[in-house]
Amino acid sequence: MRTGILTVAVVLLVVLAGCTAGDAFGTDAPESEEPRLQFENVTASSGLTYEATGSGVGSGNSGVYTADVNNDSWTDVLAIGGAGPMLFENHEGQFARSDALPSVEGPVKSAAFVDVERDGYPDLFLFTRDGAVHAFHNDGGTFERADYGLGSLTYPLGATAADYDGDGDTDLFVYQSGSWRDRKPAGYFNLETTIDSDNGNPNYLYENVGGEFRRVDSDDISGDHWSLAASFVDLTGDGRPDIHVANDYNNDTVYVNRGDGTFEQRSLGGATARNGMSSEVADMTGDGRPDVFVSNIWFPDLQANMDEERYDRLKRLLEFVIHSSRTKGNTLLVNGGDGTLTDRADDFGVRHGGWGWAASATDFDNDGDRDLVHTTQHVIRVNQSDPVYTYPMVFQSTRGSGDPGFTRVNKTQNGMEETDGRGLATLDYDHDGAQELVVATYDDPFVVYDNAGTAERNSLQFRTVDENGATALGAVVTVTAGDSAQTVVQTANVDYLSQDSRVEHVGLGHHETATVRVRWPDGTERRFEGVAANQRLRLTKSGLVVVARTESDE
Repeated sequence: MRTGILTVAVVLLVVLAGCTAGDAFGTDAPESEEPRLQFENVTASSGLTYEATGSGVGSGNSGVYTADVNNDSWTDVLAIGGAGPMLFENHEGQFARSDALPSVEGPVKSAAFVDVERDGYPDLFLFTRDGAVHAFHNDGGTFERADYGLGSLTYPLGATAADYDGDGDTDLFVYQSGSWRDRKPAGYFNLETTIDSDNGNPNYLYENVGGEFRRVDSDDISGDHWSLAASFVDLTGDGRPDIHVANDYNNDTVYVNRGDGTFEQRSLGGATARNGMSSEVADMTGDGRPDVFVSNIWFPDLQANMDEERYDRLKRLLEFVIHSSRTKGNTLLVNGGDGTLTDRADDFGVRHGGWGWAASATDFDNDGDRDLVHTTQHVIRVNQSDPVYTYPMVFQSTRGSGDPGFTRVNKTQNGMEETDGRGLATLDYDHDGAQELVVATYDDPFVVYDNAGTAERNSLQFRTVDENGATALGAVVTVTAGDSAQTVVQTANVDYLSQDSRVEHVGLGHHETATVRVRWPDGTERRFEGVAANQRLRLTKSGLVVVARTESDE
C-alpha cells in the first residue's frame, strides 16, 4: 500500500482530479458549530527536538511512546524514526534528552513499554526490522539490558499487554507485519476478496512465567498477517481480556478469550476488509462499553470533483482503486456488548479521514465525552518537487449537544499544521489538566501540540494500580459527574507505532467534584464520593492518592 501501484494511484488521483490536498482528502470540511478542539504547535519551547529520517520502507518507523519511566508523575517520551531511539525525560513540563537508555544498534522499527515484574517501573522492548528484540529492565528510572525470553521474531511491529489467564501477572501479545522490501501482501492484487491464507508473519501470545515470557503454542492464534496494531481489552463484558488486531489488506480479527487459556478466532469481515492501521479502544458512544476505531484510507467522490471527461479517463486508469472496498474510509466498530462489533463510521461521522494512521480517542475539550484525532500521511505529486500534504484529522464529539456522533473541525480552526504523520501519542506533559499531542512524522521533526481548547472546563486524571504500584491492566473505572457517567478501562494504550500515557483522563465540564467507582481485575471494588476535580490520582485498593494538581496556569 505504501509503494508501487497504489501509491502512484493516489498521486494520480490527486493530480488528475485537479483537487487540492484538502479537497481530495477531506481536511477542509465545513466548520463545526462550536469548534472547541484547538491546538498550538509548541515544539520549540517543549524541549522535544527529534527529526525522523524516513528510513523505514513505505509506512516508515516513526513512532512515539510514552511512560513515566522514573515514577515521578511526569510522563516521559520515547521517539523512534531518526538516527536512533531517543528517550526524553520530562522535568516538570520541560523535555530533555536522557542517557538513561543505552544505545541500540540496528534499524529499530517499534517499541513497547511493559511493566514485566509489576514493580511500578515500566520496562522496555525495542523491535528491529530484522526481527531482533532488545529488552531493557527499568531499574528505578535507568534501563539495563535484560533477557525476558522473547527470542528472535521475523517482523515485529508492536506489542500489547494484559493478564489474559488471570494469574496476576502481565502477559504479552506481539503482532507482526511484513517487509515491503521482500514482497507485497496477498491482498495487494486482490482488492475485493478476503484473503484466507495471507503471506505476512505470525502473531504470538506470550505467557509471563516468573518474569520470563514463554510463547504459547496455540492453534487459536495462528496464520500469517500484515498486522499494524492491536489492543488487549475485554470486548465481551465477561472480565477477560480479548484481542483486537487491525490487519493491512485483510479483515480485522478478534481473539475472544474463553477463560480456559484458549481463544476463539473471529474474522470480522465486512467493512473491516480494508487497510486497517490503528486499533484505538475507548467508549466512544457513551454506553459504557469499549468500542474500536480503525483508521484507513478514504478516497473522495471523484465524479463530484471533476467534469465527466476527466472522470471517465481517471476511472479507466484507476478502476481497481476507485472501486476497491479497501480504500473507503475509517471504521468505528461499535460494541454490542456480547462480542459483536458493528461498523457505524457513517452514522457517527468519522468515515472520511484521508490516509489515516495512528489514532487517539480522548476528551480533548474536557466537556465529558471523547473526541478523536488521527494522523494522516501525504503523497508526492508526479514530476513535481512539492509534496501534497494532509493534516491530522480532528473529530469533535457532539454527544453533549444531543447528537450521538462527531463533527470534523476545520484545519483553519483546530491549529494543526502540515505533517506527514505516522505515530501519535496523547499525554498531559505539563500537568495543566488537558491532553496534549506528540505527532511522529515520516521525515520531518516531530511536532508537540499544546491543547488550547479546554477553556475553563475541569478534568480528572488517574492511574489504577495494584498492591505493588503497577498499572492494574483490565481495571474498570466509572467517573460520574452530575448526570454524566464515563467508563474507562485501564489498558496498555498501544496503537500503531504509538503508546499513550497510562494516566487516564476524563473531562468533567464545569463540575467541581465527581464520584469514582473502581473494579480491579480480581473483583475488588471501591467507591469514592466527592472527589475534587483537577487532580491527578493514583487509585489503590486502600484509597486515593493525590499525585498532583492539574489546573491550568492560564
